[in-house]
Amino acid sequence: MLTTQGIHHVSSTVGHGQRNIDFYSGVLGLRLVKQTLNYDDAQQFHLYFGNQDGSTGLTTTFPMPGAREGVIGDGQVGFVTHAVPIASFPFWEKRLDQFGIEHYRYKRFGTERLAFKDTDGLELEFVASELGAKNHWTFNGVKEAFTITGIASATLFSRWPKETLEVLTDILGYQLVSEDEEGYQLRINDELGGELYLQNKPHEAGRGGIGTVHHIAFKVADNTIDDWVDYLREMGYQPTEVKDRFYFKSVYFREPGGILIELATLSPGVLADEKSDDLGSHLIIPAHYKDQEREIVEHMMPLFVREVSSLDDYGYRNRAEYDLLEERKNLRQDYLKLKKIKNERQLTETEELRLLEVKEGLKQSLSPEGNWTVGRNI
Repeated sequence: MLTTQGIHHVSSTVGHGQRNIDFYSGVLGLRLVKQTLNYDDAQQFHLYFGNQDGSTGLTTTFPMPGAREGVIGDGQVGFVTHAVPIASFPFWEKRLDQFGIEHYRYKRFGTERLAFKDTDGLELEFVASELGAKNHWTFNGVKEAFTITGIASATLFSRWPKETLEVLTDILGYQLVSEDEEGYQLRINDELGGELYLQNKPHEAGRGGIGTVHHIAFKVADNTIDDWVDYLREMGYQPTEVKDRFYFKSVYFREPGGILIELATLSPGVLADEKSDDLGSHLIIPAHYKDQEREIVEHMMPLFVREVSSLDDYGYRNRAEYDLLEERKNLRQDYLKLKKIKNERQLTETEELRLLEVKEGLKQSLSPEGNWTVGRNI
């Protein structure tokens, strides 16, 4: 009998790629384990965040600066729950305060949770759990005693909760373990990522865009992916063909409540094209885009995993705007340096010429004709 094995990954649409990394790596301490492209759009990043080797449920994002804002609602994943070590809530509350992120505690199905939002409005929460192996990746002040273990569960918002419940139990293999006035608690196994929640209270209709989950993926055995296509068709659904995403093979279908579901294999995994020490360190161009590699690299903004003490906005959307801002930053540094020298002594002829060049460059950067107006954010 076909059955799923828990959460494989959750993919969301976000805004600026660098701000996304600043939050998930810089604030939450997750490792960027893959920096690649959307397999269906060569102009769009696909970022993967996880533990030290990407072996647990992954948080993946599609940065789309300038896209419309989404609305979290029915037909979507409402929020994602991450597991953290027992007794680590005080650390995380202090850390969220440090970065100016609002948060609150509450209980659901008898379990205390720490809820907050990411920089794009995605609803997240922590739950203290002993499930899962320890995450050994430490970064930017998040020590091993507090690191996120992985995705513990997700909460679904459905247009038709009863129909969605039937899909989860009759098709995907989940069992209903508890129910209250707000919804259902389901479980596929006792491992990390083996739990789901389905709310039965109506929300406004969800609308895709920045700050919303695009799809949720469930793990399936490698040798069953073709069987799932046949099975879903037999059950009256319209699954896609099997798609080779290089790190896994997958099938998509939309259940009656509007939620886009992906079934994904465990193999070959994120170590298929990078060694453990190198995960996420550079942009990987999928094979079917190799003939466009030069154009892609020239267009896509550079991304960095770096320690941060605050969450900043960025005034660029692509490499061209990034390069313009970097040039303006360098011009400004040269200007300040030359002005300081001028206050101390007379400039040489070469220095005077350079100062004129710098002034002209800065003047152009602030003019509409120069097309550098994005530089005002620096």
